[in-house]
Amino acid sequence: MKRILVYGMTNNPGGIETYLMNILRSLDKDRITFDFVTDFPEIVYKEEILSYNSKVFYIPPKGKKLFKHWTKLWRILREHPEYRIVYFNILDAGAAVTMLIPWMLKRRIIVHSHNGSTDKLRLHNYCRPLLNLFADKFVACSQLAASFMFGDNKKDEVLIVPNAIDIEQYKFNQHKRIRTRNLLNISGQFVVCHIGRISEQKNPYGLLKIFKEVLVRKPDSLLLYIGSGELEKEIHEYAVNIGIKDKIYFMGKRKDIPELLCASDVFLLPSFYEGLPIVGIEAQASALPCILSDTISKEIDITGDVIFCSLNKSPGEWANVILNCQNAKRISNINKLQERGYSLKEHSETYYKLLQFFDT
Repeated sequence: MKRILVYGMTNNPGGIETYLMNILRSLDKDRITFDFVTDFPEIVYKEEILSYNSKVFYIPPKGKKLFKHWTKLWRILREHPEYRIVYFNILDAGAAVTMLIPWMLKRRIIVHSHNGSTDKLRLHNYCRPLLNLFADKFVACSQLAASFMFGDNKKDEVLIVPNAIDIEQYKFNQHKRIRTRNLLNISGQFVVCHIGRISEQKNPYGLLKIFKEVLVRKPDSLLLYIGSGELEKEIHEYAVNIGIKDKIYFMGKRKDIPELLCASDVFLLPSFYEGLPIVGIEAQASALPCILSDTISKEIDITGDVIFCSLNKSPGEWANVILNCQNAKRISNINKLQERGYSLKEHSETYYKLLQFFDT
């Protein structure tokens, strides 16, 4: 059995964390398992991770504690020679600072890009040459994420790996929809769903402006706002200030995403940038009409039914697009996702083949 040391888990159940857990659950533990190293005080899914006999190592955060960060990681790798491979799942090239240690210790480094842009562009551009030097294998969730992380000159070397999910878990179910809507007391309302960290990247102010225009046109609408983040307090206050707080369910971090998608009528993601958002794949698996900003890679349109809307359009124009979907039928997209390689059943083989690369 190979033990792979994985970097990228945080205290937020976002796209990377969801992806890594999907993979961990699907792996044949007699062949491969993941252990985790994190520079966060705690990580999500810790109890489940430990239940698979995986390990979690903590190192100090970068920044002012950079030397301690390096020292602790050095000690972990020296004490655990079984970690021949360190697998980095990252949003920007700033993680190259951490990669220095396994590179110095001659460990093999896989870098997996999960983002198509960043608000840390200066740091990213400075660190990207180091990242390309340290990495032995380049992986990305989309062509956009590959180009952003590694540069266009590396595009022929990048392995594109779809963000696979447990498709059957997200399949639309009418009984589940009715039950969840009754539990939330939203049985008669038009429900817009947004899932994402409450951060600048996700365009939360724009999201609320759009939803306000939805309410102007259809007052019996409701927004399920699923997620948390650094702008949470500000967005709550903004919702109060523009008079729509009572029409929003701020739901925080949730584990019942399949049920909430079934209960919704439209999925909305007006982000400034993404890699290949897992929530978009989950929403398509649930046969939910999806309206995304046109800054997101068109590779996310797995079913051919995703609607892309320009961020240059007014909130009112976005609202019109949303309401045009209110009577859409939920027709299963499961076969399309399976054909495009987004099922976990086939996805694990990609990892076995990837790791064989290091045995040659």
